[in-house]
Amino acid sequence: MASRATELRLAIILFGLLAGLFIAFPQLDLLASGLFYRGDGHWALNRENLWLAIPYRGLPRLGQGLLVGLLLLWLLSFSSRLPRLRARRVSFGFLLVAALAGPILLVDATLKEHSGRTRPVNTTHFGGSKQFTPAFIPADQCQANCSFVSGHVATAAFIMAFGWLGAPAVRRRWLLASLAFGGLFALVRMVPGGHFLSDTIFAWFATYFSLWATEWLFRKLGWLPASHSPS
Repeated sequence: MASRATELRLAIILFGLLAGLFIAFPQLDLLASGLFYRGDGHWALNRENLWLAIPYRGLPRLGQGLLVGLLLLWLLSFSSRLPRLRARRVSFGFLLVAALAGPILLVDATLKEHSGRTRPVNTTHFGGSKQFTPAFIPADQCQANCSFVSGHVATAAFIMAFGWLGAPAVRRRWLLASLAFGGLFALVRMVPGGHFLSDTIFAWFATYFSLWATEWLFRKLGWLPASHSPS
């Protein structure tokens, strides 16, 4: 069984290979988006289609509810009258900090606000007026809430956090679930031209690496026992 340290090394290598691939061959994004484009500014489904609108609008609300719930559980864990919650205070704190650090601060407040990458639907390749730019290359085609990376996929991928500190088998199941859930929302966002393929892939990595950073911080501060360290 691969150790967690090996898992991290493999993830870093895969991230580097994929990043290099999309930088060297940016047309991969255009080819992937082209699978859903029907010409004359029309896509296979638009964002208002019921099958897309429900997950598109529902996931952010679910994420907001999760944040509020985690905050409440963490605050309640300080009560001596709730020993079960008190015993899980560190876990609640870990999930709360990881949610703030990954999908919110890294993805929404940093990458999406400063990448400058416009969405497929806005590019000249798909009936828009903006220029297509490769992933990771700073651009000026978008001012705010840009395409790189997908906030929906980053949020969906966050479910891996619920097994992050668990036993290897539990952790593996949640990681696989995050790939499946993230893949579903990749389709939800790509079908109407809302995101490029690379936006969705690296959104998953953004959440994954933010969880590692959060764990490192908690261990550095002594808030996690040594048993949670990579081995």
